[in-house]
Amino acid sequence: MKNKVFPLLLLLVFAVSGCTINIKTKTGLDGGVYKSVDNGDEWQQVSLLYRIGDVEKNFYNSNLTSMLIDETDNKAIYVGTEKDGLFYTYDGGIGWQQTLVNLGVINDIAINPKNHCIIYAAISNRVYKSSDCSRHWEYQLIETRDNPNDQINSLTIDSVDPNTIYVGTSGRGFFRSDDAGYSWRVVNFFNDSIVKILVNKKDDRIIYVATVRNGIFKSIDKGATWQDIFSKEQISAKKNILVYRKLIADPTVDDGLFYASQYGLTRSNDGGRSWEDLKLLTPPSTTYIYSLAINPKNGQDIYYGTNAAMYRSIDAGKNWITRKLPTTRAAKFLIMDFNYPNILYMGVKQIQEKEKYL
Repeated sequence: MKNKVFPLLLLLVFAVSGCTINIKTKTGLDGGVYKSVDNGDEWQQVSLLYRIGDVEKNFYNSNLTSMLIDETDNKAIYVGTEKDGLFYTYDGGIGWQQTLVNLGVINDIAINPKNHCIIYAAISNRVYKSSDCSRHWEYQLIETRDNPNDQINSLTIDSVDPNTIYVGTSGRGFFRSDDAGYSWRVVNFFNDSIVKILVNKKDDRIIYVATVRNGIFKSIDKGATWQDIFSKEQISAKKNILVYRKLIADPTVDDGLFYASQYGLTRSNDGGRSWEDLKLLTPPSTTYIYSLAINPKNGQDIYYGTNAAMYRSIDAGKNWITRKLPTTRAAKFLIMDFNYPNILYMGVKQIQEKEKYL
């Protein structure tokens, strides 16, 4: 078991109340992370740092760009930000630590599933690696082009062989490392910026790559060959299905997918061979979905977040419960506690017009 305790920093001088915090202040300090213990009915802002002395620090004004829960430790959560580095908590949000400051936008985060002190963070065109639970970091440059817009957008670790790491870039490149990030090789170049990579947790030959506006691609041979997920008939029938919003694996199905596009929300139980539309409360192509979550113990229980509300269905999308967000920012990330599905974490962000598709 990894040591997640930092004795010198554990002087916690604040208490977390059980009341709802609905923060819409004139100063705009309604960013960071929120937590709900009742399936999203009420929310509490949990973005305070552990401190020594009398100076209180928080990341109430931070815009989140990435968010991840340790799959074997439901109290360990990592969030990346636009300008404030990476924050992490090992007690479910009671207190946070800060690292990787002044290096740029934290685009994505990944944790080694077999050694949870090994953590990776994608910043610009670099991958940073910590082997001691975020205490120290080293980085490996992947792309050497001078274009500052070339970013590593997605970072994923193979659950079967955690020495294998994949990254996808805004420059359309899909790269792979077989030695835990020390060296890299090109797997493929796609025809659009890559925004998401999923590797099947039980069969690591199966890889999904999502692009900004050209849909999802699937490989069943570790990237040797690729196929489009959506057929020409589906693209014609479902306007804007290729415009990416969010893609997550369905933990209740061996090769299941949940995909939010500008068209709407669709679900596949067979690796993308067939798709079922979930009927939303809004017409197709009118809602920007920024976050998705599925109850790992009950596939009927699903959530999605927009810029103003969170929606929940307990019957696989037949009916929806709507809850207003406790912030003026969009629900960019939703994470469910895998041991206690009534507990949700929400990371929020101010969405600019030009980045609505991200």
